[in-house]
Amino acid sequence: MKFIDAEIVEIKELIHNTNSFLLRLEDGKHFSYQAGQFVMLRVDIVGEEVKRAYSIASPPPRDMKHAEYIELIIKHVPGGKMTDHLFSLKEGAHIEAAGPYGRFILREPIKEGDIFMATGSGIAPFMSMLRKVFRDHNPKEFYLFFGVRNMEEIIYADELFQWDRQHENFHLIICLSQPEKGWDGEVGYVQDTLTDHIDSFENKQAYLCGIPIMVEQSRQRLIELGMKPENVYQEQF
Repeated sequence: MKFIDAEIVEIKELIHNTNSFLLRLEDGKHFSYQAGQFVMLRVDIVGEEVKRAYSIASPPPRDMKHAEYIELIIKHVPGGKMTDHLFSLKEGAHIEAAGPYGRFILREPIKEGDIFMATGSGIAPFMSMLRKVFRDHNPKEFYLFFGVRNMEEIIYADELFQWDRQHENFHLIICLSQPEKGWDGEVGYVQDTLTDHIDSFENKQAYLCGIPIMVEQSRQRLIELGMKPENVYQEQF
C-alpha cells in the first residue's frame, strides 16, 4: 500500500455532522480511479498510525487519469479517532492517501432504469457516479433513492434537486424516516418505496450503498421482485 502526500485545500460543511474535504494529491499525475472507488487515508495521532477508507465523491477526470484533486465526503463520528482528528484540521493541513481501491464501480454505459439506493453518507460513491453520468450526457432513465432522517440530513441537497429539475431522465426519490411537519414525500425506510416508483425489475441493475440493514433488505427485495442477483452491486458503510 503506497501512500502519497495529500493537502486539504478546501473544507465545506455539507450538513451538521458531515464535511466535504477537497484534497490535492502530490503525485496526482499518476493517480487514476473509477467512479465508485475509495481511498485509504493515514494520519499520525500522538504516535499512533490510524487508517480509514473513504469513498471518492468527485467524478474521474475526463481522460480517466491524472487526478490531481479528489473530493471525499466524511461523516464525523464523535469519539472516532480518525474523524475527530480530520474534523480538527484546517485547510492547508497535510495527510496521506493511498489507492484507489474497490470493485463497487459504475458499469458503463448505464442501463435503462438503473437504480441507485443510498442512506446517509452512503451517497458519496454515487456523487462520483452520477456526476460522471450527467457530465457524459447519458440519456438513459435512472433512479436515485436516498434515505435520511429529515430534510436537514440530505447531503448535497442543492445539487441533487437541481439534477432532478434539469434532467427528465433522472428520478430523485427522497425518503425520510423522521419527517418534518408538512413533508409530502416518501416516509419510512427507503427500501420499502421501490414498487411505488418502478413497475418491473427484470433486466435492470441496482447499486446499493449505506447502512448494512438497508443494503441487505434492499438486495433481498430486489431479487424477490425479479432482479438477477448478479445485477445487484453493493457497498456497506
